[in-house]
Amino acid sequence: MKRLILPALLGLALAGCDSSKNEAATDAPTQATVSEAQSPALPPMPAPEPAAAPMSAVATAVPVAKPARDIIYQGELNLAVTDFNQATTRINQLLTQHDAYLSTAHETRANGQHSQEMTIKVVPGNFVDLVTALSQLGHVENKDVASADVTADVLQTAKTLATKQATATKLQQQLAKTTNKDEASRLQAQASQLQADLATDQAKLQQIGARSTWATLRLRYYQPLAATDTDEPQPAFAPQFQVAFNRGWSVVLSIAVVLTNIWPLLLLSGLGTWGWRWWRLRHPEQV
Repeated sequence: MKRLILPALLGLALAGCDSSKNEAATDAPTQATVSEAQSPALPPMPAPEPAAAPMSAVATAVPVAKPARDIIYQGELNLAVTDFNQATTRINQLLTQHDAYLSTAHETRANGQHSQEMTIKVVPGNFVDLVTALSQLGHVENKDVASADVTADVLQTAKTLATKQATATKLQQQLAKTTNKDEASRLQAQASQLQADLATDQAKLQQIGARSTWATLRLRYYQPLAATDTDEPQPAFAPQFQVAFNRGWSVVLSIAVVLTNIWPLLLLSGLGTWGWRWWRLRHPEQV
């Protein structure tokens, strides 16, 4: 009897284990579904950023600045004005407004004109505007304006200067190494000539730079003077007195000229008069 009960209990125990496993397997999907339903929605993943452009592409997108150009401006302007002093005041104002300055000035009052000649230095960017403004101060008698682009000359001179400087450095190195007197003399002569050429090129560059930094304008303006205008007022009788004095002095000079022409006759007349008187004193009985 005991042998039959033990196998029965063992079978029941195995059956219970199988049923618990099936229930666990059945509940697992349900719990997974519930957990998924209760879990909050995740935010969407951000879109991947576009790859950075290569450095070469960025470099080509940046505009390349154009090289500065060296332009020399120069001009000449002649004006006839109605009021010299007013024109002078206005010119000084225009120089201040256009960042210009007066280099030289020469004022004269002769030949029926009160005139002034000026050399003006102005920033190249204001050159045209200044010439236009000055032209409105009076009647333009002459206006000449010219410009010259010397950028190529500057670049060529700078390139030549750099080449000569490199050559001078090589000559100095060769001169330091050589021990031959003839070779040293030849190298020294070449170095001296090269230094002179370098000084000339440097002076040329400086001159071009000075002329392109400031534009040059030569201005002459004048006011015609009336016939009676003088530097200082004179009394009414002064011109007549001066004319009379000059006329009297002319008469004296004319008499002196005439006497100079007849001096031999005057000399002979004087000698004759003196001889006649001497003879009278010696022969009074014959008179």
